[in-house]
Amino acid sequence: MRGAFPLQQTNDPGLKVLHIAPTPFFSDRGCHVRVLSILKAIETCGGSNILCTYPLGRDLPGLDIRRTSAVGGYERTEAGPQKGKILADIKLIMLALRIAFRERPDIIHAHLHEGALIGWLVRWALIWRRIPLAADLQGGLVGELADHGFFSRRGALGNPLRWIFRLIESFTLALPAHLFCSSGNSEQIFRNDYQIRASKLTCLDDRVDLAAYDPAHVTAVTSPFAEDVFVVTYSGSLLPIKGLDVLQEVILALTKKRRDIGFLLVGYPIDAMAEFIEANGIADRVALVGRVAFESLPDYLLSAHVGIEPKQSASGEGSGKLLHYMAAGLALAAFPSEHNRTLAGDEALAQGNTAEALVAQIEALADDRARCRATGLKNRERTQPYSLQSAGIMIADVYQNLGLAPQA
Repeated sequence: MRGAFPLQQTNDPGLKVLHIAPTPFFSDRGCHVRVLSILKAIETCGGSNILCTYPLGRDLPGLDIRRTSAVGGYERTEAGPQKGKILADIKLIMLALRIAFRERPDIIHAHLHEGALIGWLVRWALIWRRIPLAADLQGGLVGELADHGFFSRRGALGNPLRWIFRLIESFTLALPAHLFCSSGNSEQIFRNDYQIRASKLTCLDDRVDLAAYDPAHVTAVTSPFAEDVFVVTYSGSLLPIKGLDVLQEVILALTKKRRDIGFLLVGYPIDAMAEFIEANGIADRVALVGRVAFESLPDYLLSAHVGIEPKQSASGEGSGKLLHYMAAGLALAAFPSEHNRTLAGDEALAQGNTAEALVAQIEALADDRARCRATGLKNRERTQPYSLQSAGIMIADVYQNLGLAPQA
């Protein structure tokens, strides 16, 4: 049966997948939401998961999460470099090797570039087991470092460092037997910049649990604004790499000239945004909720009219939050990137790649609320192909091609 995972014996619970995630899972941000969706997708086809990760992050019910011991210098859950990162990875290598030896997984499914390197080390340490290695990459390494300003801050060393990290990325991409990409953009980067053959790549767009956004079973939070205020929401990391400067520009432009538009911000870290709100005296127009549990996100999104995505990325990383906005039946204020057009279509997006284009999109939707509602309903319909079950079938097919035959 296509898309079903193999049984080793008649009483075997199914294919056992060892995941390696070098990140403080679960911390209610986009990277972790993608990892979680892959775990759930595998479960829909009968597979079982073990996840090896860092000591920080919260446990989620129903997931088998194995953590390293505490790491000095690694104390934050938000994205970005930390002093204890290298030690955390060393501990994660030892943990993953120990778990792989004991649990005898059928396949190693690594997450992120570091995870691919760690997975390769574990695979070769247990070479006689012949464990296949697949990896899920959420964007290009060099592009992500560029987004963080890593090269531009190094002056004359920027270009040599870029070349070194390009070699590292090229080496890393060659290690897994198969690569999952988070968007068509990242797939093109891997094919064109690194000459990865098409048969080794699968574009696995982000997925969403549609049932979690069923209005019949979700109670939206009470809006912090007056009933007639048009609510624009943002959910995700409040960091420069995620488009914080563009988001602030949009907020400032609209709060200066419109009293009927409010912003509901769900995410962290909040310090920079809180300072911005206070400095501009717009606390009555911008509700900064901060971090909320991912399970509660539908309650907040369903209280809004539009979801905004201010990120532009050179790494080819997808935008998982767009699918959640769409599943909640929201209209969108997002740039017309190739990935966003694939998800939502041209008509649902802003008409340019500037903050001014996002402002114009929001104003047009606020001035025609019937169109806004109709667009939101159409967006929800477009999420149907992006279910967890469809992802599970794609992953199962890749596993089958790696020699793990489906059950009869």
